[in-house]
Amino acid sequence: MELDSRRAQAKREQIRQGALAAFLESGVSGTSMDHVAARAGVSKQTLYVYFRSKEELLVDVLGGIVASLDERAPLLADRTVTDREHLRDVLSEVAWVMVSHLMSEHYLALFRIFIAEMATTPGLLAIWRETVPARFLARVEAVLDRAREAGVIRDVDLDLATRLFIGPMMTFVFLDGLARPGEVLVPNRKRLDQVVELYLRAVT
Repeated sequence: MELDSRRAQAKREQIRQGALAAFLESGVSGTSMDHVAARAGVSKQTLYVYFRSKEELLVDVLGGIVASLDERAPLLADRTVTDREHLRDVLSEVAWVMVSHLMSEHYLALFRIFIAEMATTPGLLAIWRETVPARFLARVEAVLDRAREAGVIRDVDLDLATRLFIGPMMTFVFLDGLARPGEVLVPNRKRLDQVVELYLRAVT
């Protein structure tokens, strides 16, 4: 059973990578399930075993961005935050994983496609919003909620506190990534740690 599960996981990843390649090649609107099957090296029948539609595939590809955060910071939403130093370490890891993944070559290219097609492809904006920003916000808010319960941060509005943390990270993604094709400037870990420290001064 475990072997079957590993095989299924490997097949899903194979299809996910094929779908990413297809989206980058032809855009979202220009990609068909036939195209995805060909790029993934699987039959169309196999493709439909794992994904029922192109929209479901797109959600899965985008969800991989958030899943990478979970892999690097396992059970993030359940981690106990007992003091300022612990909170700093957790937020530092979140900041680095978020920015480094969102500023990777493939994902920046995918985001550019999204921006170009959002006006003409119904539902694309909602898929992106609910899959990437909403999930990142939920994970950070869960950490801050525990920090507030433990008295590590002040009794702040969690939604605003979460946006205050995510906002600076997204300026790197948009200004130094999306706005600089071919010249992406990924901030180093030290610079992100400085942002986290400034943030902690505001909420602790």
